[in-house]
Amino acid sequence: MTIVIIGGGFAGLSAYDERREEKVVLIDRKDYFLLTPWLIDFICGLNNNITVKYNHVIVGEVNKIDFKEKKIFLNGHTIAYNKLILALGHHQNLPRLKGAKEFAHKLETLDDALLLKRRLSEVKDVVIIGGGATGVELAGNIIGKNITLIQRRNRLLPTMTTASAKKAEKLLTELGVNLLLGVEALEVQKDKVITTHGEVKSELTIFAGGLKGPDMINSIHKNRNHRMLVDKFLNSVDYKDVYGAGDCATFEESEIPMSADVAVNAGRVAMRNALGEEEEFRPQRSATILRIRDEYFGDFGENFVEGNFAKLLKKISYVESRMLVR
Repeated sequence: MTIVIIGGGFAGLSAYDERREEKVVLIDRKDYFLLTPWLIDFICGLNNNITVKYNHVIVGEVNKIDFKEKKIFLNGHTIAYNKLILALGHHQNLPRLKGAKEFAHKLETLDDALLLKRRLSEVKDVVIIGGGATGVELAGNIIGKNITLIQRRNRLLPTMTTASAKKAEKLLTELGVNLLLGVEALEVQKDKVITTHGEVKSELTIFAGGLKGPDMINSIHKNRNHRMLVDKFLNSVDYKDVYGAGDCATFEESEIPMSADVAVNAGRVAMRNALGEEEEFRPQRSATILRIRDEYFGDFGENFVEGNFAKLLKKISYVESRMLVR
């Protein structure tokens, strides 16, 4: 039996690590694993060691998947599979905001991070759109700039505890970040962002929200955020020999959280089920820790944590992430 995994991120690597005697093929478009939760540390000069070289990956661009014939078309070659695990991650949905595609910068890849790092050295006024974890950490760790953070909701970190949201708001306010809560960005222009509360000057606009599933899965059922629909065993609702794991997949009745720890667990369950088990996937976030300058805080399960314990959790997460490449 041949099992193919497409995507070498957190879900794909954990699925590969769960392999047994069967032939398992892992495909990714690049030759290194990118520790995406630490892209902000890289941009802000806090950590340059955010890539790990693969040693067991077929590098290439998947052009097409024929789900009925069970074939993958890759760089002019064809790979047949018995079981397929899609671990394609997510993309930022820039087109949802007028002008964002032309004038806003996203943060998904190493190239995105390198470009942002260069641009930050050239500008003074920076606008960040999105008050989730990415937006908060960016606003809190970019030094020496006039930072405005625009958040459509009335609080930061809407998927985290109230205590984490209040901590983030306090720290960002103390750093002089201009917080526009309950304000919606309507349009991005070259030198400003137009909002429901007026205009904000911007030499550099960073889009930190609007996640969606990848475009490669157009031929199977998806939800409104373009994530493939899977059942409780992570089987595609369309093809029982296809599994979805990580940010690209979700349940029809409820959203699976988009996070590295959830993706790691999903990858393991998907591989075990591809190998013949029938294990239900129950998504649980272990820890979501943020760093603003020297302050560490976040959620450990349902509880708010901060200080040295939060710092330790962040360090453990980094070490475990690097160890996914074996």
